[in-house]
Amino acid sequence: MNPKTVNLGDEFDAKLWTALRSSLRDLGAKNCDENWGIGGSQELVTLVVELEGAKIRIESETYMGLTVSGPATWVDRVQQLVAIKMA
Repeated sequence: MNPKTVNLGDEFDAKLWTALRSSLRDLGAKNCDENWGIGGSQELVTLVVELEGAKIRIESETYMGLTVSGPATWVDRVQQLVAIKMA
């Protein structure tokens, strides 16, 4: 497994969130875990989904953006699908 993390864009971008959710649904992702927390001015949302046995971590953090982490092959597929939906 070749781990990879990409920043898709701003954590507050509703269109980006919609494209990401739609992409994960299209790929057949299954929700495994979801956490939300706040510390000072920082808000952190962490989602873990499973794609054909691979765990993909999605994080939305204030000032850091919306990131996707996991095996490079899956991260690349998610990123490409999101880009298509955002076009």
